Amino acid sequence: MTTSIYASRLRRIAPVGLALVLAAGCGGSGGGAESKTDRRPPAAPSPTGAATATASAPTAKPIGADDPALKEFYARKPAWAKCADDKATKADESLLECAKLRVPLDYANPAAETIEVQAYRKKATGERLGVLAVDPGGPGSGVLRMVAGFGQRPALAERYDVVGVDPRGTGDSNPVTCVDNAGIDRLRGLDPTPDDAAELASISAFHAEFADGCTARGGKLLAHLGTREVVGDLDVLRGVLGEDKLNYFGYSYGTFLGAVYLETFPGHSGRMVLDAPMDPALDRVAAARSQARGFEQTFRAFLADCLKQSDCPFDGTVDEAVRTLADRLHKLGEKPLKAAGGRTIGEGEAVNAISQAVYSEQAWKDLRATLAIYLGDDARRAASATDYWLGREEDGSYPSDHAAANVTINCADGRQLTIAEADALAKELADPLPITGPGVAWSFAAQCRPAGADRARPISAPTAPPVLIVGSTGDPATPYEQAQALTPQLPGAVLLTREANGHGSYNRGNTCVDTAVETYLLKGELPAVGTRCT
Repeated sequence: MTTSIYASRLRRIAPVGLALVLAAGCGGSGGGAESKTDRRPPAAPSPTGAATATASAPTAKPIGADDPALKEFYARKPAWAKCADDKATKADESLLECAKLRVPLDYANPAAETIEVQAYRKKATGERLGVLAVDPGGPGSGVLRMVAGFGQRPALAERYDVVGVDPRGTGDSNPVTCVDNAGIDRLRGLDPTPDDAAELASISAFHAEFADGCTARGGKLLAHLGTREVVGDLDVLRGVLGEDKLNYFGYSYGTFLGAVYLETFPGHSGRMVLDAPMDPALDRVAAARSQARGFEQTFRAFLADCLKQSDCPFDGTVDEAVRTLADRLHKLGEKPLKAAGGRTIGEGEAVNAISQAVYSEQAWKDLRATLAIYLGDDARRAASATDYWLGREEDGSYPSDHAAANVTINCADGRQLTIAEADALAKELADPLPITGPGVAWSFAAQCRPAGADRARPISAPTAPPVLIVGSTGDPATPYEQAQALTPQLPGAVLLTREANGHGSYNRGNTCVDTAVETYLLKGELPAVGTRCT
């Protein structure tokens, strides 16, 4: 990939996948056609699919290892072995062990069919406290890199076996694909502000084609990619490792996995850190609105900083810079830049790249360079800049793209908007949030086959242990308001606030956050209520 104008360090800061394509996974837990949050008392969830107890059936069905139908899965011992060489792309990854776990395809019918999911382990180097499971979010991201990275944090690596399971449909756990590389190009290039009915019909047709591709390639697996199934897999991992408690660290969508685990298996929940959390009570429309505000707020913070820099391509105020860029993006939508090989760079590609770049303040210098290119007419440089942010290689491939997994997991969880809902929301957001609003709305869109049920509701885990929630005041993908909303849903939870921009707070260079997180994980000591890190 051509990276002449960018520092290679950005590959380490940018989150896995694409901002807008992965946006829906960071926004909320469920979907209903209405934007009003459903706060009815929840039914107790179960990865086994057990029905809620009623007056005629007062005894709840056993779940997890207590379910006789699942005991065999908890009794299997993983055959840990050095990971294959193709996984050891870095020295720290060569220290990992790999194993396959056998789990039910459908926890509601565990005897019918089974699948294998990929597990990883980096064993503790010192006196062991237990296991620390991790998940980087997405949804759509595998856990290999995160297990390796946390296994290199000295304090954690000494005391914990760092473990993880590639969620179903990701990594090496039956990865899902829906379209080829050319299809991903088309997905990245969808215009978030269609100008007429014909353009909207074209977008709808592509989503239908994408859904058909998922169905053809994913088959019956698609109905069993949801969060509840992955939570069941996490508990099987705990069980086969012989651990009574699962300690856990999740970023972004990984916080939803952690919260549902707390709700489903409170007795097996240990020390848990939920960093950059989602609010499970938000329905899909409310989630999209929240995330759209988050991206635009962070982008405006970027512009305020940009206007102080000598290489900023804008003049005047933040509002004036927004108008200048919005006009340019609209023109790119009407007349994309034509690059080599018939490729075009239009509004869709530009908005995706911009949203990816605002995930971390460390990327802002390079975002200034990218925006200067988009304001010009050099198609070759625009294509090179776009490819960098979107992870597109010179041969047109997307080796780290997780669009298919993101869409199919969100569909299984009922988090995707219909085409009509996305179009209406994009139009609603176009004026107040002109740079990222419409793109975020469309990132939640899919023609799901199958479509999961609306699961938007607060988490109910009254017997779970206290957890640590970490939120950043300038988080674009999971805005701080969601961290504030999740905290009272988990009794005894403490919210640690990082006063900064960016998605995720731990292991981002903030000593205050890192110390608080590691003190909790190693000693069980939560920070004081109201602690803020600058």
